[in-house]
Amino acid sequence: MPIHANLAARTPRLVAGALGAVLLGSALAACGSGGSGAPPAGASGASSTVRANVPADARTERIAEVEFARQCAVGTKSFPKEADIDADLAERLTTVGLSHVEWKQWHDSLVVSPALVTQLAEVSRAGCPKA
Repeated sequence: MPIHANLAARTPRLVAGALGAVLLGSALAACGSGGSGAPPAGASGASSTVRANVPADARTERIAEVEFARQCAVGTKSFPKEADIDADLAERLTTVGLSHVEWKQWHDSLVVSPALVTQLAEVSRAGCPKA
């Protein structure tokens, strides 16, 4: 049986796993134990202030759409260097008129903003597009 034969059946689990990874990463970042804390290249001044209970709106929906598309792409694209992942995110954000700072604030606020988590779940409900 080909590897991709059960992809449609696994898509909800993949989405749930991706969402779990986002939330885990957010929790680790909020605890101060996630990564080096240095912003990616080209994202100068990308510090973030975690805000609780951020309301979901059109701007946060655009950010959720970018993040979900990025999570889907991680499974289908090859990133030879870690910097390529950052460059991919920067390009996706720029394309829709968002900054890395906006994404970082949204990402960090996920762990303490249920409305943002609900919005991300809605955006990702259909699952990743078939490759």
